[in-house]
Amino acid sequence: MVAKVECKIIVILDASNAKGVLGENLKQSELSEVIEILKEIKKQHSFEMEVFSPDPNEVLQLSKIHMGRSYRETHCFRGYPIHGSIRQFHEYNSDYILHLDCDMLFYEEEGFSWIKSAINLMEENKDILCTLPRGGPPAVDGNLNQGTTYYKKDDLRGVYLFKNFTSRHYLIHRKRFLELLPMKPLWLSWREPIKSRLFGNGKMLCWESIVGKALKNSTLWRADLMTEKAWSLHPGERSKEFRMKLPSITEQVSKGNFPVVQAGHFDLRLGDWEIN
Repeated sequence: MVAKVECKIIVILDASNAKGVLGENLKQSELSEVIEILKEIKKQHSFEMEVFSPDPNEVLQLSKIHMGRSYRETHCFRGYPIHGSIRQFHEYNSDYILHLDCDMLFYEEEGFSWIKSAINLMEENKDILCTLPRGGPPAVDGNLNQGTTYYKKDDLRGVYLFKNFTSRHYLIHRKRFLELLPMKPLWLSWREPIKSRLFGNGKMLCWESIVGKALKNSTLWRADLMTEKAWSLHPGERSKEFRMKLPSITEQVSKGNFPVVQAGHFDLRLGDWEIN
């Protein structure tokens, strides 16, 4: 079976003030500036834009669906959106949701679609919750450098199987995700649920940790494609060196080029990339 992909592309801007380590350590652009940049990009690419601030009533409603009771927290203790991650599953009645953080880098061989391959995989295998391209460019031995994160190879289906979840990028089977609800919220300490009930500002762990725990306790898997025709990179810093090298890195990645030491690594090894 070959997947026929029809999709709506939406760039979502959360207009609420970023807090936590993300808000404190990352320079925040003016919303108007970001919108003007997107308008320029939109002249060449078709997509919709949505700017929203979390509505308190919607936050309470959707958090009850997702976590069993109503919570007022809209972001995790680091500043990553919880409500923004949840609401996309209710805005549209789609079969799949493709989420990409704005800083992700991707390589895809011309004529190949990792998204179509991912949909085919999930249509044919009911134990796959979400699918990603290979994490990092291919290594000679075919292994992934994932630190302490456990994974196993499924050579028959051509995927790496994980019991953890990443919110940075994923193509997820929406119905299977909703069947995991409600998920148990996770907190930075035992005191935080009390603060949440009293003040609505408990330090909740990030949404990907909550989903990851639910995935671990389920019969489902996250699958990363083994194919060398598509892979992803995650930049871990926003330094002056990164901004200087980014145009060159983007160009090299689009051609499938990378330094040898980057092979098998999902996180960008910035110091090993040279400017063309």
